Amino acid sequence: MTTPLARDALTIFVAGDEEPGLIAYGLTAPDAWRDVGFPADAWVAEPEPEAFDLRGDHWRVHAWEVPIVIWPTGLDFQAAVSRTLDALIRGGCRVAWIGAEGVPFCDPPGLFDPECMAGGVLAWMTDGGRFDCPLDPDRVLAPVSNDDLLKLRAHSHGLVDGASGGT
Repeated sequence: MTTPLARDALTIFVAGDEEPGLIAYGLTAPDAWRDVGFPADAWVAEPEPEAFDLRGDHWRVHAWEVPIVIWPTGLDFQAAVSRTLDALIRGGCRVAWIGAEGVPFCDPPGLFDPECMAGGVLAWMTDGGRFDCPLDPDRVLAPVSNDDLLKLRAHSHGLVDGASGGT
């Protein structure tokens, strides 16, 4: 049995149906989110994502479920992911990342903990401007390393672990 390409493995639920897509997440303090628009023009076929929020006492995750009708490839895909994550950062997020249905996700305090989220981050950006996207729709899924998860966890200090303050 061959491993499916990312474009065949990444899905979201739209009106109860499983469809090709991604979930873009952004982690912020509960009151720090500034509403920003999804950069639909960065994607082929300009998707209309569904927004949702997850919340805790010391954190908020704003997310967009992005249906993908036509997958961009190569540099176009990298640019679409970068612009999407950048929008979340401009919205006040400390860290933004890409996931999908069936890809590990844990609320804080498990967020970015490799024991809970190994394989759960497919691309990421920090509010310091760092970006990495090993995801390619024409290759098998290649999530970021556990070392990268630990770096994202450290960058999210105070939000993922319930401590006050941040870096």
